[in-house]
Amino acid sequence: MRRVKEKTSNNKKIAIVVSMTEFVFQLKLESLLALALKMDGWHVIVLTNNAQNIWARRFFEAFGLTEFYDWDDIKITDLQKERCTQYSERLLADIDLDFKKVKSWSYQESWVGPQILSSVARETHKGAPDIKDPGVLARMRELLPQTLERVEKAKLLIEKLRPDFMFGIEANYALMGPIVDQAIAAGVSFAQVVQPSRDDALIIRRLNTNNRRMHPNTLTTDSFEWISKNIQWTEERENELMEEFDNRYGGKWFLQSRNQVNTIEKSIIEIQNQLDLDPYKKTAAIFSHVLWDANLFYGEDIFLDYEDWFVQTLKAACNNSNINWIVKLHPANLWKRARDSVEGELAEEALIREHIGILPGHVKLLMPDTDISTRSLFALIDYGLTVRGTVGMELPCFGKLTFTAGTGRYSGFSFTNDSHTVEEYLQKISKMHTFKPMESEKIIIAKKFAYGVFKFRPFVLKSCRCTFRYEKLGHHPLDHNLSIIAKTLAEVENNGDLLKFSAWVNNPKLIDYMDIKSDDSMPIMG
Repeated sequence: MRRVKEKTSNNKKIAIVVSMTEFVFQLKLESLLALALKMDGWHVIVLTNNAQNIWARRFFEAFGLTEFYDWDDIKITDLQKERCTQYSERLLADIDLDFKKVKSWSYQESWVGPQILSSVARETHKGAPDIKDPGVLARMRELLPQTLERVEKAKLLIEKLRPDFMFGIEANYALMGPIVDQAIAAGVSFAQVVQPSRDDALIIRRLNTNNRRMHPNTLTTDSFEWISKNIQWTEERENELMEEFDNRYGGKWFLQSRNQVNTIEKSIIEIQNQLDLDPYKKTAAIFSHVLWDANLFYGEDIFLDYEDWFVQTLKAACNNSNINWIVKLHPANLWKRARDSVEGELAEEALIREHIGILPGHVKLLMPDTDISTRSLFALIDYGLTVRGTVGMELPCFGKLTFTAGTGRYSGFSFTNDSHTVEEYLQKISKMHTFKPMESEKIIIAKKFAYGVFKFRPFVLKSCRCTFRYEKLGHHPLDHNLSIIAKTLAEVENNGDLLKFSAWVNNPKLIDYMDIKSDDSMPIMG
C-alpha cells in the first residue's frame, strides 16, 4: 500500500486526518480512508500527538502516509494562555453555578460546556455530575483552561495549514470537540466517521453549524425527501427492511449482538407471565439511555439531562397505573462498564433508590442482562418512550407510538410524538393509555426513514474486513481489528469502496454519504 502513486496536480487540495489515539482499529480505519484521498491526488497530513501516540506513525506510514503534524508543536502565546486562564476563572467564579450554566459555556465559537461535562461524566460514570461536588469542581477547574487552550491551538492549526477537508472518528469530548468546532467555524469541510450496528460498514457525514449537534447516523431532510419521492414502498422493500431487523437482533453483527447477550425471542404471553404484567392493560416501555455516555452532544433536551429525564419519567409512570410499565435499562451498560472496569450499583438503580424507592407493582424493571430480546418487546408493547435513542425510529416501523423528550436524529419527521416542554411530555404520560395506535401513513414514513438509514447510509467496506471480540477480563489491543483483504491497488480500485469515499469527499455539497446507485440526482444539501 505504501507504494501508491498520487495523482499529479499543481494545486493539490489539503486533507487533515485528525488522529489523536493509539487505538489500533481506529488508526487502521483512518489510514485506509486517508489512503483513498492520497490515491485521488489529495495532499494528506496526519494530525497526531507523537509524544503520546507512538504507534500512529507506524500505521500511517504502512499505508504510504508520511507527512505528520504534531499537536504539541502548536504553541500559543503567553497572552493567549492568560486569556484562557482568566476566562476560566470568570466562569468558575459564578456563585450560582449549576449544570445548565456549565452546559451553555462557549468560547471562540466552540461550545465547550458539553465537552467539559461529558468528559467528567465519562470519568465518573454519572449522567449528571454534581457541579457543587468538590471533586467535580476540581476536575472542571483542571479541564476548562486546557479545553480553551485547545480552542486557541485549533484556530492556529487551521490558519496555518488551511485544509480543504478534515475527518476524524470522534468529534466530541474535551480534546476533539474544539478542533471540530473551529474547523466548522472556519468553513472547513469536516466529516465524522462512526461505525453503525453492522460490522462491515461505516457512517460518514459532513458536520456544519446546522447539524453539529445531531447524531451522524440519520438523514438530512433533503435526503429523506429524495427517498420519499423516489422509493415506492413495495413488498420487496418491506422484506428488505424486516431482514435488516433480523440482522440487527438475530446475531449477525457482533457490534449489535453485544447488546443482546444471552437473549431469546419470547412470545407476548411468555413475557407477560415472566414480568407479571396485567394482560388486560396496554403496555408502555421506557427505553433508558446509557446515562453517562455521549449524552450531551446530540439534539436539544427538554429535561436538564438524561438523569432528570429518567427520574421524572419514572415518577410519572408510577403515577399512571392504567397501563403496565416496563423500564428497560440499556444493555450497553454491561459491556461499557466492563470495558471501563466499573463495578457496583448501576446509575439507574441508584436514582431509583434515591428518588423513588420501591417501584409499584405496575412498573417493572428490566435489567441490562435480561434474557428477553428487544425484538420481542416490539411485539408486546403499545407505546415506547425515549429521548432520542435508535428505538425511536425502530418502534414506529412496527406501528408502536413513540414519545420523545428531546430533538434528535428523527424528530420532526412526523412518525414520533414529540414534546416541546417538560409539562407537555409529563401530561402525555399521565394519559398515555388513551392514545390511539399510529396511522398507517405514518408507519410507512417511519419505514422509509429506517430504510434510508439502514440501507442507504452505510459505507460498506470491501477492501478490508473488520473483526471484533471481547475478552471476559481486561482489554486486548486487537479486540477490534481491521485486516486488508485487497491484495493489490488494482483490486482496491475494482472494489470501488475507497473510490466512492473520495468521490463523496470531492463534492462538498453532499452532507450524508448515501450509497445510491440508480439516480444521479442525489440530495446534496442539509
